[in-house]
Amino acid sequence: MKKKTRKISTTLTLTFSLIIIGSFIVMFVLNSLIVPHYYFSKMEHKVSSVMKDIKPSDHSDDQLAELEEDNQVTIVTRHLDDTSLDDFNEALNVELNRKKVALNRFWVTQETLDQLQYSSQSVQRNFDQGKQKSSFLVTMQIIDNTFYLVGVSTVNFSETANLINSFNFISLSITLLLIIILIYISVRKITDPLVNLKKVAEEITALAFVTTDDVPANEIGELALSINKMSYALATYQKNLLAKNEQLKQFTADLTHELKTPIALIKAYSSGIEDGLDDGTYLEVILKQTQRLNDIVDQMLDYAKLEQQQPINKVPMQLSDAWQQTVTELAPTMEQEDILLLEADTDKPLSLIEADPILIRRVFENLLTNGLKYTTDKEIQVSWRETNEFIEFSISNQTALTSDFDVNKLWEAFYVHEKSRNKNLSGTGLGLSIVQSIMDEHGFTIEARLVHKTLIFILHFYKN
Repeated sequence: MKKKTRKISTTLTLTFSLIIIGSFIVMFVLNSLIVPHYYFSKMEHKVSSVMKDIKPSDHSDDQLAELEEDNQVTIVTRHLDDTSLDDFNEALNVELNRKKVALNRFWVTQETLDQLQYSSQSVQRNFDQGKQKSSFLVTMQIIDNTFYLVGVSTVNFSETANLINSFNFISLSITLLLIIILIYISVRKITDPLVNLKKVAEEITALAFVTTDDVPANEIGELALSINKMSYALATYQKNLLAKNEQLKQFTADLTHELKTPIALIKAYSSGIEDGLDDGTYLEVILKQTQRLNDIVDQMLDYAKLEQQQPINKVPMQLSDAWQQTVTELAPTMEQEDILLLEADTDKPLSLIEADPILIRRVFENLLTNGLKYTTDKEIQVSWRETNEFIEFSISNQTALTSDFDVNKLWEAFYVHEKSRNKNLSGTGLGLSIVQSIMDEHGFTIEARLVHKTLIFILHFYKN
């Protein structure tokens, strides 16, 4: 069963909205239950603290007035005498009225006075003022036969909190609606590029390697750039893979052709020997074609090893020495074919490079052999050039190739670029492919140019 999906914009909007609604609910609960108790506790602490600061020996009437002003409380004193309880309370009410504290419910009971007289501790009372929706919180204490009262008016905070919550519910509901709309717009602005990237990813999955131009300046933009790079890399990889597949098909066809010819000759001449038609040369032809098959297999193995990119043994070496050894080995062939090698002398010895001497000699051998096969004027020209970055080696010869020839075909395995090559020099068509593989493995470069029927190979051996 396919799992039902939800748009990320909807999910984020719901999540943020629930967080905000939850915050509002917590605020309402605090206003209704916690804040009234907290408020009353603060008022109790306030009057108690002021009472503790009252010391008759240290405070005059002016100091008590200053204490009242600083703490925003009401302080009333009354010396205890033989007056009745009614007169005592009447005097306290008059004093409170004088301090602009009008109370309709205030009365100090005889029990409270007795408790204060027999104890040095203060007594706290809260006088509810009924319809005034307020209370008068007092702390009372008798010190040196003087009655002290510290009071503060408090509001009915529970009812006030309900009023505030009612107003907040309306205002916050409107605010919440606006916030949800703004959250949705903001989330859509964030998620729209993600939706676009999803479509791009689906296109890439379908092997349509597209890219996106919607690249915001944030992490999503970095993701978009990464997907663009991935799409480009996959497109390049697919192109190379298709090209490799075509090359493999061509390689198989060429290999079949290369193997078919000597096999057919071996079969034909073997049948001739069996039928008694041998004129004394059949066995020589068979052995020659057998050697050709062996050469093809050996070069194929070498080519396969290079394509597998196995580690190579790099050591410091002198390029000119490797070249001279190659020239020495092929000198008899050049003399036999009457081919002249023209090499420009270098001004000073070449620098050493890090490379595999055996593979570099294979490069020189294949290039020189290629020149011997296809030169049309019996000349091969070689030159050296050294810079701070690399040593350049170039080898060229006249060919029968036309100006419209695609030199990139030279690197294809089993490609024979001239049918009129020197038939006295055997080959498999893998030589230049092996050269390119060796150069790539070393991180060197090789380039082929055709200038006025002159085929030029330019090699760059980079220094460390």
